[in-house]
Amino acid sequence: MSQQNTPLTTNESKIIVITGASKGLGRAIAEQFAAAGNTLLVCSRSELQLYKMMEDILLEYPQCTIKAMPCDMSIKVDVLAFAKWCLQYGIPNIIVNNAGQFLPGSIHNEEEGLLEQMIQTNLYSAYHLTRALLPKMMEQKSGSIFNICSIASLQAYANGGSYSISKYA
Repeated sequence: MSQQNTPLTTNESKIIVITGASKGLGRAIAEQFAAAGNTLLVCSRSELQLYKMMEDILLEYPQCTIKAMPCDMSIKVDVLAFAKWCLQYGIPNIIVNNAGQFLPGSIHNEEEGLLEQMIQTNLYSAYHLTRALLPKMMEQKSGSIFNICSIASLQAYANGGSYSISKYA
C-alpha cells in the first residue's frame, strides 16, 4: 500500500482553525490544508516554533493565507482571545482541535496540579474553543469540527499518568 500526499482540495478557499499547529500532527494537517490554498488560522504555545512553521508553509505553499497567534490553550482566557481573534478573519469552515500536552510520569511522582493542567489543555481547550466558534458556524449552517485524540483515550499506557486520565476524560 502506498501513501499519497494529496492535498485536501476544494473549489474555494476555506477558513481552517488549527490548534497545536507548530509541529507533529497539527503541522501535517496545516500543510495539507495549505496545499489546497486555504486560509489557515493557527496557534501554538511556542511562538518561535509557530512562526517558523508559518514561514516554512508560506515558502512551500504560497497560494495559501496563514495567520498565526501564540496561545497557551491551557488558559481559558487565552483560548477565548484566540477564538475572538479568529472571528476577525471570518467564520471558520473547519476547526481542528489538536492542541495537547504530554508529560510522562507516574501519578505518585507527578508535581501537584499536573492533572489539572493536562485536563485544561487536553480536554477543556477543545470545549472552550468550539463553544466560542460554534454559534457563528451554526448561523452559516455549515462547518466541521475535528477533535484529535490519542490511543491513550482507549487504553492507558505505562508512564502515562495524568495524560492518560485527561484523555480518558
